Amino acid sequence: MIKKTIIDIVMMKKAIILSLSLLASMQLSAQAPTVVTDTRSARGATMAFGRATFKANGSAITERGFCWSAETKEPTVNDNTTRTTLSNNGLIYWMKGLAPATKYYARAYAKAADGSIGYGDAIKIITLPEGTISWSYDNGGSDAENTRINNAVSRCVDYWNSLTSIGGLHLSVHYGASTPTADCSYGGWLRVGPNSSYQQTGTIMHEALHAIGVGTHTVWNGSASPLRAGSGTGRWLGDRATDVLRFWDNSTTAVLNGDVTHLWPYGINGAHEDAGTEVLYIGNSLIAQAVCEDGLPPTTSFSFGLPCYSFDQEDDVKYYIKNESDGYGLYSSFLVEDANHKLKWQEMTAEEAAKNDAAAWFVTFTPGNQYYQLRNAATGYYMTYASTGLDGIRTVSRTQPTEAENFHFMRSRTDITTASGSLVTPQRGYWVIHPDNSSAAPGCLTASSNGATTVQSLSLADNKQVQRWVFLTAAQASDMENSSSVAARDGFLKNKNIVESLANTPHRELVQGADNALAETVADLTSKCNASTVAAEILGYADELLAAGKAFLEQVAVTDTEKPFDLTAFMANPSFDTGTDGWSMSSGAVRNYGEIEFYQTRVSATTTVKSMPKGTYTMKVQAFQRPGSYTDVYNAYTSGKDNVTVNIWLQSTSLGSKAIKNIMAERSVSSLHSSDKKMADGSYIPNDMASAAAHFAKGAYDNEVTAYISAAGNLSLYLRGANEIGSSWTCFDNFRLYYYGPLTLDEITAVKEVGLSKDKKADNAVYNLSGQFVGTDLRSLPAGVYIQNHKAVKVD
Repeated sequence: MIKKTIIDIVMMKKAIILSLSLLASMQLSAQAPTVVTDTRSARGATMAFGRATFKANGSAITERGFCWSAETKEPTVNDNTTRTTLSNNGLIYWMKGLAPATKYYARAYAKAADGSIGYGDAIKIITLPEGTISWSYDNGGSDAENTRINNAVSRCVDYWNSLTSIGGLHLSVHYGASTPTADCSYGGWLRVGPNSSYQQTGTIMHEALHAIGVGTHTVWNGSASPLRAGSGTGRWLGDRATDVLRFWDNSTTAVLNGDVTHLWPYGINGAHEDAGTEVLYIGNSLIAQAVCEDGLPPTTSFSFGLPCYSFDQEDDVKYYIKNESDGYGLYSSFLVEDANHKLKWQEMTAEEAAKNDAAAWFVTFTPGNQYYQLRNAATGYYMTYASTGLDGIRTVSRTQPTEAENFHFMRSRTDITTASGSLVTPQRGYWVIHPDNSSAAPGCLTASSNGATTVQSLSLADNKQVQRWVFLTAAQASDMENSSSVAARDGFLKNKNIVESLANTPHRELVQGADNALAETVADLTSKCNASTVAAEILGYADELLAAGKAFLEQVAVTDTEKPFDLTAFMANPSFDTGTDGWSMSSGAVRNYGEIEFYQTRVSATTTVKSMPKGTYTMKVQAFQRPGSYTDVYNAYTSGKDNVTVNIWLQSTSLGSKAIKNIMAERSVSSLHSSDKKMADGSYIPNDMASAAAHFAKGAYDNEVTAYISAAGNLSLYLRGANEIGSSWTCFDNFRLYYYGPLTLDEITAVKEVGLSKDKKADNAVYNLSGQFVGTDLRSLPAGVYIQNHKAVKVD
């Protein structure tokens, strides 16, 4: 008994000691600083950069920094560390001495005075292969000039080789005695003049940007470039550069801008911008890499941009792949390997895909070449490039992937937007590109009809969803399916609002019961939509709803020609705010400020609205043409000559076309924008797209054309120029489409007049469209449209 009591006391003491130890540990842990690693970062070949926030928890912070490792996902201060910082809207932590083409994990840390250490979450950083830019200089200046130029070129190349993966570029530098500053061509032929202010590192960096295509390659300065907004000054649209800039400047809104020659910030556009700082030179180098990752080809060795780690993957995770286009399975299908080792997009739910390894893919990344590989989870076969055309990318058995199994992933610049709006959970698609450096438009995996896949030439246009693919984990696929059904339901409600607005437009029935039939259809489809959770089904109901609305339009006519049916919602991008999807435009089209311009080039823009009823339509658009120089057009117009060569029309020229307004036709008595052009009479006209938007906002330059379309079917809307005129400029925005009913415009006018007549012989009297009494029995009348009881009645 005594022995047991002693044992109990000993055990109690141990428990007390253990509890005190745990309490002390908890207290010590409570003193550790709170550290948040910024999820944004930047990397080069031999260095990387991070940001973080720190908060002391009782004990003062004595040390802040970053730690990193290539061996563990949770590095500590016992691994590599840095406390070196750069100051640029907060502190940037500078990790140096990294190995090129290597996967690292890094996180911020902080030490407190009590010895506790706090860590932030780790981020993955994959360094680039080291750049192989070379250079030479002809030493054509004085000794002092040669020393400055050699040092400047050497420093530029050292920065760029450490921070970019650009290869195959040689800067051939020459002394230009008559060169005012410096200049450079695409490919690297560079001259530096005798002005010592331009014999500096910043100048060489600026000129090196020209060497890789800034201002010298059509991807940068081409009028139809998908990567730069506007034909003059505009923002760079690639989001790799946006991400880098926002990290470097610690901003959520910063954007890279440019004109046909330069970029900014970090373009060092003149000696006055060369501050000689690490922040400036590193920022320039990071931007140079980023614009090439966005698609600017730095050399002929990379004809369509630099590959990089763009999709954040894990080697042992199964990914499920969908095409970004909602017409090719975004809502309903997954990419699978079939029995013949071909790639097909096959209809299945996320739950079915998770149980089917033919729809699952392992995605790996090779840092050494910056390319991805895709292996099917069911067969172990790799995707491989075989040829262009149908089934050009298929699967093949490989022990180790070869060059044919390497793919360049390039991320879309915008979140996925479907026919029913943006997804609830944002996602991006990726181009899966065959690395053919001999082509500016290499082959990429593309969805084709009937579940097939093909290889098409790469197009970087935002509207090429059919060329982009979404990579999802099983959980993300399920979330996206739920998100898709929500988005599809939003699309249904949008269509429902469109149809209900048609029903609420003042109208008369041409077919008895048209109103009730539409109301019943809307109620039935709404009930089905509410009961469904499958996006594809809901989209089908939304399509049925629009079809019912169009069928309704064939059975009614407006009662007030001042209030026609508004069908603008049936058009794709009537105001170009989100792009030009649904439009076919000639190559000179430029979109900016939600409008389109053509400058000194042939004007052609066409859109088609599908499956429309026959009847009378009016198309409206805000548009103008300046058919020549400002002075010539002003002089011609004020002397009575219009000279406009651009017309609008519906369906065909045989139905009549109408010239759009001359830019001088609606001159403003006061300036509406700082860019406006002042004319000789003191009036103002638009001078660029920004000022055109200001004039459009005031309702100026509205045009319209009306035509009777004699057969149901697809309806085409045109805006076209007969020929190009020197210095001509055409700008347009804000299309609208209206419908009066299946009657001709003359018949609609007659219906309105007769319907208002008070001279009625009987409640059931029938009149023709000229207002003549023709009887009381519709059955005895020939086919046509008549008026009975103040309503239009159609006799077949």
